[in-house]
Amino acid sequence: MRIHIAAVTISLAALIALAGCTGGGTRPSASVAPSSPATPPAASTAASTGPSSVPIASAVAEWPSYHADQSRTGSVAGPSPQSATQLWTANLGAAVYGQPVIMGDRVFVGTQGNDVVALDRTTGAVAWRYSLGAPLTDVKNKAGCGNVDPLGITSTMAIDPARGEVFAVGEVADAKAVHHQLVGLDAATGAVMLTEKVDPPLPPGEQAIHLLQRAGLVLANGRVYIGFGGNNGDCGVYHGWLVSASQTVVGDIVSFNATPDGQGGAIWLSGGAPAIDSNGNVYVATGNANPFPSGEDPLKYTESVLKLSPDLKLLASFKDTAAGGDKDLATGNPVLLPNGQVFVVGKTNVGYLLNAADLSKVAAITGVCTGNPDGGPAYDASAGRLYVACVRGGIQVIDLASRAVVSRLAGANSAPIVVGGTVWAATYPTGGLAEFDASGHLVQSLHTGALPHFASPSFAAGTLFLGTMTGVTAFG
Repeated sequence: MRIHIAAVTISLAALIALAGCTGGGTRPSASVAPSSPATPPAASTAASTGPSSVPIASAVAEWPSYHADQSRTGSVAGPSPQSATQLWTANLGAAVYGQPVIMGDRVFVGTQGNDVVALDRTTGAVAWRYSLGAPLTDVKNKAGCGNVDPLGITSTMAIDPARGEVFAVGEVADAKAVHHQLVGLDAATGAVMLTEKVDPPLPPGEQAIHLLQRAGLVLANGRVYIGFGGNNGDCGVYHGWLVSASQTVVGDIVSFNATPDGQGGAIWLSGGAPAIDSNGNVYVATGNANPFPSGEDPLKYTESVLKLSPDLKLLASFKDTAAGGDKDLATGNPVLLPNGQVFVVGKTNVGYLLNAADLSKVAAITGVCTGNPDGGPAYDASAGRLYVACVRGGIQVIDLASRAVVSRLAGANSAPIVVGGTVWAATYPTGGLAEFDASGHLVQSLHTGALPHFASPSFAAGTLFLGTMTGVTAFG
C-alpha cells in the first residue's frame, strides 16, 4: 500500500479536564450544556467576526462528509465560482489532509497537529479549537515506515446535522504507545459530546502504531464507521479493519477484519470514504496482502470490494483477480451509481462496474489513467460521466453509456469534485486548483501553495475550501 444544549454550564476546570481525557471513553450527561471551547482559538490570517449569521443548530450541512453525499459522488449543485480568487487563508500551524466539512456558516477541519478547528466560512476566523492530544512524531523511526509526520487527524471528518455534532478520529501519542481517539464535538461551541478509543481488537503482538486511519469517516445507522490500513511502506503486522462505533453509547463498538486469513487488506481509499446505500449497507475497497504477493493476491478478501451490513456482517464481495503485488484496489473508494451499480478502480487501471445487489461484475473499463488512479472518483449524473484522478497527471473522463474512457483533463492530479457540471481538482504536492467546463476545457487555474497527498476541495454557497500544508484556503 502507498499513502502518499441546556441551561446548566460546567466550570472551566471541568471542561479542561474533560477535553484532556483521551483514555477510555466518556459521554457527558445530557443535562450538561456545551460550554466554551476547551482550548483557546489559534491565530488566523483572517480577522475575528461576530455571532454566526446562521445558527449551527438549524443549519444545513452542505458538505457533511467526504465527497458530500453517502454515495460518494462528489457532485453538488452550482453555480460554480467564476473568475475565482483567494478569499482568505487560515494558518493553523499544521497540515489539513482531509476535505473541509461545512455546515451553516462554519467550516470544520482536522489537522495533523491533532486539532479540530471551526472556522467562520466568510472570513476564516477561528471560532473554536479542540485538541485530541499529542500527535505521533518521528513517525518513520517509531513505526518503521510512514510519510506523514506529525501524524494526528488524517481523515476527513463527518457532521451529524441533526445532533449538531462533528466527529473526528486522531492518532494520539501516549507516553508508551499510540491509540486512535474518536471525539464528537458540539458544532457550535467545541464542547465534548463523546470521546473514546476506537482501535480495533488487535491480535496479540500487533500494535496500533502500525495502523493508519486515512479513510474518511462515515455517519450512518446512528454509528461512526472508521477505516484502518497500514502506514506507507506496510511496516509491521497489520490488518485492514472497519470499525463501527455508536454515536451515543460509549463502548458499543464492532469491527470487521478484512484479512482473518493473513495480513494487509488495508481500508485506506487514498483518503476517500466508504459508501452507504439506502438500506444502510456499507461498501469498502481493500488493498493488497502484506507482504506483497508475487502473483494473484492469495487472501480471500484482499483486492476486493466488500458489501457489509450496518452491523458489519459480510453480504457480498468482488475480487479483482488481475491485482497482484501492490496493485491496491483500495486506492479509491467505491461510488454508488443511481442505476443500482457500483464503480471502483484500482492500480490495475481497470474500472469495474458492479451490481450493487451482489457485487457481480457488469463491465470492465480498461485504460483508466496511465499511472495509478488515486482518491475518490466523482460522478456527474447529468452528463453520465465519471471523473478519476491520475497521480501522474490528468483527470480521466469515463462515459458510462459507452463504458469507455473518452478523454483526460490536463492540469490536476487529485480527487475531483463536480460543481454544477464543472469539474474542480487540485494538484499535489506542488499546489494548484483547476476548473474544467462541461466540454473538458481548462477554465481557470488558481495558485494554492503546497498541498497534502490526495488534497480535494469542498464547496458551499459559491465558495471552495481546500486543506493545505499549513491550514485552509478559501476561493470564490
